Amino acid sequence: MLSEKELLQICRRYELVCPICETKNGYFRLKRDMARPLETEGDGHPHSYKWGKAGFDSVDPLQFFWGTCTKCFFTGEMGDQEFRQAERQASKFRTTLQGDGLRQFLTAMPTGKGIAQSLGMRLNDEDILVHAVAKFHLGIYSQCLRNNLLPGNLARYYLRIAWLYRDQERFYPDSDLGSVDAKFEKLHQRWKSDLPQHADYPQLPGLALNEVNALKFSLIFFERNYETLKEAKHQDELRLILLLGEIGFRLFELTADRADFKKAGSFFSGAMQKCMNIINDKSIVGGAVNRAKEMLEIAGERGRDLRGLHKEKRVDLKKRKAQVEKTLKSSGEDKTPPKKAKKKAGGQVAKGSATTGQAVPTANGNDSVQTTNGNDSGQATRQLNIMKEELDTLRGRLKDLESDNKKWRQMAGRDAMTGLPNKVMLFSMSLPKKLPELREMGPFSCIGISFDQVAQINKGYGWEVGDQMLKQSVRNLRHFLVEGEDLYRLDGTHFAIAGAMDNNLARRRASDMRRQLSRSSVEAASTQLPLVSSIGVVTVEQIVGQSAIEASKKIFDALLNAVYKAKQKGGNSVEFYHSTKF
Repeated sequence: MLSEKELLQICRRYELVCPICETKNGYFRLKRDMARPLETEGDGHPHSYKWGKAGFDSVDPLQFFWGTCTKCFFTGEMGDQEFRQAERQASKFRTTLQGDGLRQFLTAMPTGKGIAQSLGMRLNDEDILVHAVAKFHLGIYSQCLRNNLLPGNLARYYLRIAWLYRDQERFYPDSDLGSVDAKFEKLHQRWKSDLPQHADYPQLPGLALNEVNALKFSLIFFERNYETLKEAKHQDELRLILLLGEIGFRLFELTADRADFKKAGSFFSGAMQKCMNIINDKSIVGGAVNRAKEMLEIAGERGRDLRGLHKEKRVDLKKRKAQVEKTLKSSGEDKTPPKKAKKKAGGQVAKGSATTGQAVPTANGNDSVQTTNGNDSGQATRQLNIMKEELDTLRGRLKDLESDNKKWRQMAGRDAMTGLPNKVMLFSMSLPKKLPELREMGPFSCIGISFDQVAQINKGYGWEVGDQMLKQSVRNLRHFLVEGEDLYRLDGTHFAIAGAMDNNLARRRASDMRRQLSRSSVEAASTQLPLVSSIGVVTVEQIVGQSAIEASKKIFDALLNAVYKAKQKGGNSVEFYHSTKF
């Protein structure tokens, strides 16, 4: 624990009167920007902090998250201005709490038998991780005393409990997690009986005594928070659904549970769908669209990481399955009856016989025969039944996982308006699979097509006419496809045709497309509208990067670069990317 002099180097000290029992307390709150997170994980967990003062790298900033009354143990978030100023209008603050819950809280205070007092006793523990876990649960309990339950707050608190356990080796190396668990184990029943009732609980809050349980509670309450959002900006909704995906991702890392994988995948695919809806919604303009594009990339990337992790765990699952099958096979084949041991003249079984027993040295050093039944048939049968049941379970899980993967790919890789495979499908799924086959299959080309006049159509005729035009344009583009090629919608008015083509063939076909499109038109709002396009061509002959994923990103950037150069020439033109190595 830090001394007061050390604390004052990094903290501001507050003298606050508890709004419940009116006891004066001294609290320490970190000064602004004193501990700034550097690189963070997907769920916001900081890998490291930059401290404003040297020498505090071994201190967990979460130790300063709460302010807890030393008498009644009512706990509030130090970053919450309402809590810090509650002493000014204590009676008004108490009206924000449930009447029955507050009375129970005050009644239990002198007896020391309430959950707040039981948790408060853990604040005297020498283990600072026990101290921190107790404070967070006091904060959750105090939040549950409120009339207006805020699921987002409960979700944040549980998430930070998960971070405490995740940081055990970094900040609490002397703490034993089993010992920490034991110091709270007896409080489960008291927690349930003392916790105020709320109609808004998606699930009764509980004691989270490991990272998995804390993450599960956090996920449940963030889901409720998402369900109850009323007026929120698009980017706020996207951030929340991405956070849900990241929590699910971390849970799957820890549990390898199919349900956690399925839930995380649904959040990432849901985020991607929302991003695409924003991008395709012509009434939304400016920064919101750009942020949606950024988040689409993030969600797609994390979805790929999730599938990669799932693949690794499936491999482990298959290995385990193979081991079980091998055991079953050996158990079924080993039916050779044991040979009878030869008897000596005295009628005794020969020492060391593998059938009925083996010689065991006795205390006096003489060998004597001790017969043991090493092949108890009942035990073997029970073990065999257990292994068969486990094998059936593993087979069922594998089948479900394969089905979930297929559904996820279909959902995440399709454009909502046109039904075409999208950018994620091309550059994150299809292309990374094809690039390693360049030596055997030959060059691969992407032809990007952008319709130049759609912006004017949207402005002159409205977004619905523009969308109708794009849908009809897709029919025209399909005529250019040959066997083995696919048409993709990248975003907005950008499309791409991808397939096996060398540089010369791709150039000829792109020029032909431009000419034919310039002579074509589509009907929208009873008006014939011309199809004027800007086309970019990228041919891939060799991969020089470290991975196919990295090369795919470079190819995407090159394709956009070529398309925009064609637009800069005034449109209705073709631009070819200069390099074929990525």
